[in-house]
Amino acid sequence: MSREQLNHQIQLEEVVFLLRGNNVNEINELKRQGLSITQIVSLTGYDPKTIRKYLDEPKTPRYGPRQPRPSLLDPFKPYLKERMAAGVWNAVVLLKEIQERGYPGRYTTLREYLQPLRREGHAVAVRRFETPPGHQAQVDWSDLGEIVQEDGTRQKLYGFVMTLGYSRAMFCGIATDQKLPTFVRMHEEAFAYLGGVPSEILYDNTKTVVLRTLTEGVDGRGEVKLNPAFADFSRYWGFTTRLCRPYRPQTKGKVENGIGYIRKNFLCGREACNLEDLRVQLRVWLSQTANARLHGTTHRIVREAWDEERPSLQPLANRRGYPLVVESLRRVTRDAYVAYRNNRYSAPWQSAGKEVLVREVGDQIEIIRDQTQLAVHPRLTGTQQTATVAAHHDGIPLTNQSHGKARLSLQAKSPEVEVRSLSVYEELVSGKEVA
Repeated sequence: MSREQLNHQIQLEEVVFLLRGNNVNEINELKRQGLSITQIVSLTGYDPKTIRKYLDEPKTPRYGPRQPRPSLLDPFKPYLKERMAAGVWNAVVLLKEIQERGYPGRYTTLREYLQPLRREGHAVAVRRFETPPGHQAQVDWSDLGEIVQEDGTRQKLYGFVMTLGYSRAMFCGIATDQKLPTFVRMHEEAFAYLGGVPSEILYDNTKTVVLRTLTEGVDGRGEVKLNPAFADFSRYWGFTTRLCRPYRPQTKGKVENGIGYIRKNFLCGREACNLEDLRVQLRVWLSQTANARLHGTTHRIVREAWDEERPSLQPLANRRGYPLVVESLRRVTRDAYVAYRNNRYSAPWQSAGKEVLVREVGDQIEIIRDQTQLAVHPRLTGTQQTATVAAHHDGIPLTNQSHGKARLSLQAKSPEVEVRSLSVYEELVSGKEVA
């Protein structure tokens, strides 16, 4: 075969290789329009033999899947699958292991093999868990942003969300902290709003609920210790505390979806005069929007399903709020105040500088020293506020009576000289005893 014929054959093979799909349709369309093969060759640049072939067989050519090329990794793939099934996905670790078994290839080859398998492994199917009426609620906190006070100070805002598992009825409250007293108070507001107490409530592993994070082998038996105060609170209201595994938000999917709904629907473009105004707007939104909507998962009106679920909740039975007692040590300042939770409460001036016990009981703040109650104040709900009882400061000294360091006051004097007669010295010389 001459060089010219060889080049022509290579060009022909390239043209045949390129003729796929739209190219074949183009040839047939040109023929349908009345063009000759010579004209089609002139327009497309394809070889006449190729054009005749696809005019005789106008179907689009189909190509089967290519056989995978052999890889240096092939002998090690069964081992890699076993290691991945055991939870080892780190490419560096796996490379070292298969190199010890004779793998001569590169890291990039292993990484390219693992990438699609890793994506498939992370796409885990989740079975939806539906609960009967009154059985379960889910609780979580959400960061709502901050509020700027009139004096320019900024204060963090948190949303407490409780969602009933059956009806998806939702309660949301706004707080300025996530401490245990606030957590307890939000629960009780939710129980009152939702019309009862569920049999169990599902939580993250927050420190207000558990003493230690839920991990593998916490104490040999895998058990987790609940915060004693919160455990007593749950017994008081008759619900069981359930914990979801860390880093698995789908376990609490109902409340997680609710938090996303609050951010996208309620918070979007929201304006408020102050914190109390925002709370009022939230209650209106819960009533008119969140709990009045057609739920996307249950395909039911939330309020109708809620009416069906409410009789299955444990009744409140006019019980008073849980008597949570929170105690902490503080020192009375020189101006006779105690700082507690970003507020100040007055104490008798005689206790200035002394250590006292601050006890929070319900809506009251008690200041105690040596088992004696020194003061009682209503608990302040905001921050940077001061509660003062005038009697605590009656008779407080207005001058500084503190004693300074003790100092000596010395006066320099001339030494006194005793005057004696000369006979005394004569007696000393003679050896006589001097009187």
